[in-house]
Amino acid sequence: MTKPMSLKIENLTKHYSLPQGDLAVLTGVDLTVQPGEFISIVGASGCGKSTLLRLIGGLEQVSEGRILFDETPIQNPGLDRGIVFQESRLFPWFTIEENIAFGCRKNLVESEKQQIVQDHIKLVGLLGFEKAYPHQLSGGMQQRTAIARALVSRPQILLLDEPFGALDALTRIQMQQEILNIWQKEKITVILVTHDIDEAVFLGDRVLVMSNRPGTFKKTLSVPLARPRDRNSAAFLALRKKIYDEFFSKKKTGGRSR
Repeated sequence: MTKPMSLKIENLTKHYSLPQGDLAVLTGVDLTVQPGEFISIVGASGCGKSTLLRLIGGLEQVSEGRILFDETPIQNPGLDRGIVFQESRLFPWFTIEENIAFGCRKNLVESEKQQIVQDHIKLVGLLGFEKAYPHQLSGGMQQRTAIARALVSRPQILLLDEPFGALDALTRIQMQQEILNIWQKEKITVILVTHDIDEAVFLGDRVLVMSNRPGTFKKTLSVPLARPRDRNSAAFLALRKKIYDEFFSKKKTGGRSR
């Protein structure tokens, strides 16, 4: 079994060069994520949440600072990091099992690949739909497929970029529970970005609140609630309100925490 690895972000800055000048997206971001942690990141649209995930995934390059995974700077995508986007981004001409198989490591023999694919189809609850095409599935089932595709390479970190944002409320709740089940079974690190404060508290070991652009972490809150979590408990509602108040104060004070 691969040894667990920690993720460390040090004084991260990201900006884009535009014709009218540099656009700062992230500034002074510091974070250490322990192996097996579930981190929720919340923030307003445009604060840099998705950009941060893309940097961790190696899909973009940092401007200043560094991101270390197992003490090694991240510079490129790698199979040790799986990512799931808001849209499932499945290949419409592939069946469900073919979409999932696309994420497998290239050096597998065919019988081993088939077994891994079947194991992950079972893991995400899609047995019986192996030969279906994406357009024949619901939005929630498409996201299950995308999650399985991200997991078949056995990544150390799963990056979730608003993966349930396009789903209806009931399906979203079901998928939140599914991702918890997968996290507990696979024992991997998960970093989720979301606009949904309830979702962040329900899923995360810690909730990190981002400021407006250029984004940085303005508040970190531990979630000392036993699992499974009761969304209607006084402790849950109190923590949700504390995070909500961070956004409310941001609107009144122009981005500074009280």
